[in-house]
Amino acid sequence: MRPMTREEVRGAIVNLDPAAKRVRLPARFDDVRWHRIDYLGWRDPSSPKRAYLVTEADDRARGVLLRQAPNDSAHGSRAMMCDLCRFARRFNEVSLFTAQRPSRDKRERLNAVGLLLCTDLDCAVKVHGKPVREAFDRPVEEILRSRREGLRSRTVAFVRSVGEPHRDRGPRARHDRNERP
Repeated sequence: MRPMTREEVRGAIVNLDPAAKRVRLPARFDDVRWHRIDYLGWRDPSSPKRAYLVTEADDRARGVLLRQAPNDSAHGSRAMMCDLCRFARRFNEVSLFTAQRPSRDKRERLNAVGLLLCTDLDCAVKVHGKPVREAFDRPVEEILRSRREGLRSRTVAFVRSVGEPHRDRGPRARHDRNERP
């Protein structure tokens, strides 16, 4: 990922409520090793259930504000998989995060997109970890490159899905809402 400025990262959040305060950047923003990450993810220091995810898409910075849902202890010790890095982790290490879609219409602001995400937002660490190889596996460099490309494409797709306007589901959706075509 290319290096980004503070203003660029703050301005990238597509679903930030206009009434919300400024985006608080991570404490170690100046120490970010941009060449080693595929997205910049961090928690808001003043609100631990709020997180940000910023990546480069369409040659510009794009990001979303995420809200973490409470972890359900009913999962027990079951493993869960992160939707971005596709690594299985213990249930308390993966959480549901939701991002509200931006809209001027208050009713449309209830639309949200969700994903299961590593709670510590450290997918890059897992993706860069050296894989255990068998004799028939691809070379390590190829596996790492494939992991990074997958993480990047899934992150960009998620950020784009939040920023896109809500689409009508077609004629059936109109019928379900008791509207005439």
